[in-house]
Amino acid sequence: MQKLFNWLDKYLLEVGVGLLLFLIPLYPKLPLIDVPNTWVYVRFEDVIVAAVVGIWLIQLLRRQVSLKVPLAIPIFIYWLIGGISLLFSLVFLRAHLANFFPHVAVLHYLRRIEYLIVFFIAASSIKNLERVKTYLVVIALALVGVCFYGLGQKFLGFPAFLTMNEEFAKGIPFYLPPTARISSTFAGHYDLAAYLVLIIALFGSLIFGLKKWLSRILLFILIFTSFIMLLLTASRISFLAYLLAISFVLYLQKKKWLIIPVILVSFFLMNFVTGASDRFGKTFRVERVVYDVRTGKPIAAEAPAPGEPEETLPLGTGFLAIPVIETTPPEATQVAVIRKSLKTATMSSEIATISGEFLIRRTIVYDISFTTRFQGTWPRALNAYRRNPLLGTGYSSINLGTDNSYLRALGETGLLGFLAFLGLFFSLGLLVKQALTKMKAPFGRSILIGMFAGTLGLMLNAILIDVFEASKVAFVFWGFWGIAAGMVNYYLPKRRSLLKEAMAVVKLPIVPILILAFVAPLVLGYSLENYFVADDFTWLRWAATARLSDLPQFFLNANNFFYRPLAKVYFFLVSPVFGMRPSPYHLLDFFLHFGCVLAVYFLVIRLTKKRFISLLTALLFLIHPLNGESVFWISSTSALMAAFFYLWGFLAYVFWRSSRKRWRPLLFLATVLAFVLGLASHERMITFPLALILYDFVFGHLKKTKQGIKKLVPYLPFWALTALYLWLRNVVAQAHVFSGDYSYNLLSFPFNFVGNLIGYTGEMIASFHFLPYYDLARALLRANKSIALIFLLAGIGFFVSLLAKKKLLRRLGEKKLLLFSFGWFVVLLLPFLGFGNIAERHVYPAHFGLLLLMALFINWIYEKLKKQHHLLALIIALVIVGGVLGFYRLEMEKAKQEWQRAGEINNQVLLALGSNYAEFPLKSTLYFINLPIRYGRAWVFPVGLEDGIWFIYRDETLTINRATDLEETLGLIEGKPNSYVFIYEGGELKEVKK
Repeated sequence: MQKLFNWLDKYLLEVGVGLLLFLIPLYPKLPLIDVPNTWVYVRFEDVIVAAVVGIWLIQLLRRQVSLKVPLAIPIFIYWLIGGISLLFSLVFLRAHLANFFPHVAVLHYLRRIEYLIVFFIAASSIKNLERVKTYLVVIALALVGVCFYGLGQKFLGFPAFLTMNEEFAKGIPFYLPPTARISSTFAGHYDLAAYLVLIIALFGSLIFGLKKWLSRILLFILIFTSFIMLLLTASRISFLAYLLAISFVLYLQKKKWLIIPVILVSFFLMNFVTGASDRFGKTFRVERVVYDVRTGKPIAAEAPAPGEPEETLPLGTGFLAIPVIETTPPEATQVAVIRKSLKTATMSSEIATISGEFLIRRTIVYDISFTTRFQGTWPRALNAYRRNPLLGTGYSSINLGTDNSYLRALGETGLLGFLAFLGLFFSLGLLVKQALTKMKAPFGRSILIGMFAGTLGLMLNAILIDVFEASKVAFVFWGFWGIAAGMVNYYLPKRRSLLKEAMAVVKLPIVPILILAFVAPLVLGYSLENYFVADDFTWLRWAATARLSDLPQFFLNANNFFYRPLAKVYFFLVSPVFGMRPSPYHLLDFFLHFGCVLAVYFLVIRLTKKRFISLLTALLFLIHPLNGESVFWISSTSALMAAFFYLWGFLAYVFWRSSRKRWRPLLFLATVLAFVLGLASHERMITFPLALILYDFVFGHLKKTKQGIKKLVPYLPFWALTALYLWLRNVVAQAHVFSGDYSYNLLSFPFNFVGNLIGYTGEMIASFHFLPYYDLARALLRANKSIALIFLLAGIGFFVSLLAKKKLLRRLGEKKLLLFSFGWFVVLLLPFLGFGNIAERHVYPAHFGLLLLMALFINWIYEKLKKQHHLLALIIALVIVGGVLGFYRLEMEKAKQEWQRAGEINNQVLLALGSNYAEFPLKSTLYFINLPIRYGRAWVFPVGLEDGIWFIYRDETLTINRATDLEETLGLIEGKPNSYVFIYEGGELKEVKK
């Protein structure tokens, strides 16, 4: 008996881990204990895990196992943040969340602990290499059982036990039809497919780590069977995840020549498996879809021509660019309320046929699988994140599934939980990097390579599936990684800590770029759905009516419009593709803005050689709220294009000044090309030669050239191109000239120059909160020019006195970056400082100069304090950085909401007309009263109303008028046929009838 106790004491934990690895994949998800308010159950796998955890805890108390395993700290941080998020939702959000049940939220949190505790158990059970081999044999046997049962479902009628809805989750056997996707012992075909992706990568890599050919052959047969099983699941995302994983396996195993053959064979085999290739073909397809003109809702697919295959559109099928209009009956009152749109919608990009009350469009159709994500689960998760960006709205608050593990973490646990979740995978990557650097044994290396590649596959899978929350997959995944981590402990007992590995990785040049790429979609991403506003319709109408033969005229005739030929070419080319869907236009603006952010980062790193200053400047440039008008307004695409060429062209010039001879011609040519493209995009590019001179003057490049004539040579092409541009713009094309407040007045120029400079500086620092004070001061000084003159002269005198101090000049001469930063701000604003008003779009990208000054100032504070106390300096610097970034982040959020609401107003107005009037009589006149010009700082309908209405009716005889007085307008139309008056009040467009 004593021998038995000794054996159990030595091997009981190993037996428990083996049972977990074997039973969890094989035992069906049969319910044991019901959890109220959800169809989640306590199951047999939970009992097994609890028993093994009990054994592990006893051994932990007896110090036979240890918590000193890789990933311990990242896992504890993940649990801690999840607990804080749970507590916050229970205390503060509970009463404000629909269908939120505290006991379910606690259960979901405990499940996260349950999944990851398996990692500790498996890792601490590894005492030698033989245990790793034993576990692999158990994993292989479990896989044999999974494949056998899955093939039995397909060919022998074995039942499936699914959890995809409340009835299935009760454990009722479900017999699959011959064409169904198999799930084997898993709760659904997606879970099975994810498991197979991981197992194929692991065993596919292990083949290269085994010496015996018989073992390799048996393993290959098992892998091939698993791949056939994967195809029978017909999971598209898992097939792509498999291709990614197996390609990484072959790459890391130095078998690159096998990658292409394996991919080709995989596609070849997919064509022979019923359902797999068909599902790929139906993901996106073009159909002729019939719509009801009155509501804009899709009715059905057009009947196919004789001989063509019929394609049904299942309930829930999604359509790209479909207007969804919900209407209410008109009220029979003196003021008839026009039926209004309750949802933001987009208009059709291509009208092929109009017949009676129906309209037929060629439309891109995507299936129900994507529809549930795009229109349901993903927006729900994003809304939860917006509600509480830092900690989310708590576990289970966004329903049982999100179909995206990352968005689920973001919505449930906020940004902190999301970063902690990603931190787990980052730590796994660090562990693999460290181990592969030092481990030489092929067996151990193959396991790590397989797990790393499989993890990459699952991370791709997690974009469309809650794969890391699926219990069978999560238990297996963290159990496998526990074995791998325990093996690393065995091979490398004295390895370097993961924290030091992380610090080494953080210093890599790519990390700041990845940080910027991570932050950008979080800050700007969900603005992509904003509808068109104001001038957007003017650009789109112009593009819709232009012809290919007009292309030369874009450069020679501005038609009394702005001279922006490159922007015209852009809209002309993309309009037939994007149509009236705003998202693609916004997406390009997003990439242009992000391209400017990257240029700012590279420029600052070139000037300062300091990554902190560079990253901080780029982050400020990315999120500053004054970007709203430039980034969220499609009409500003031309200005964004010019800013993009401005920054990258300037960066090329900076490199040209310090590069080797063989690269100098190419860099200078790139600078000239950027200047030409920028001039063709927007008039702000005209200051580019001055910016080059500023850089050369501040950083001493002019002094290096002794002969005076040689100093001018680099600038000659730019001045020549500037003269050519002005001639083309003003003489040949006769472009639109500035007027009103956006024009020059010689008498007011000095006052406007100083006033606007102060205004833009104040806006840059205090955001839009500065505007009321600025507007008040400007109004007072405009009314009292003598006082304004005194202030102006006093300011000039103070500035001259500062310049007269030689000591100050010497100090400033040492601070070249300060001079350059302020000079950049002034030079790029020169075309706009003389105007009678300020506009946020004019400050982009001039604000780069002031943002660099902010970053330099924060760094100066840190450097000063660091000499006295390093930790205190670091804390103060982080507080300042967090405060500044947090303030601008909140202001940017406000700007985003204003532009979103402005688009909604535009959409409501236009769809209200379209859903109530199929057409107007020829030569009708429409009057609009009280249409908002702005919503906050966002434009609504200052212009563009006529062009927006044109897209609905395509009627050139319609006359659109704006009015302010209702009674006067009603008097004007009396006795005039075909006249209609509309008033916007209470958030609705109403028709006014006498």
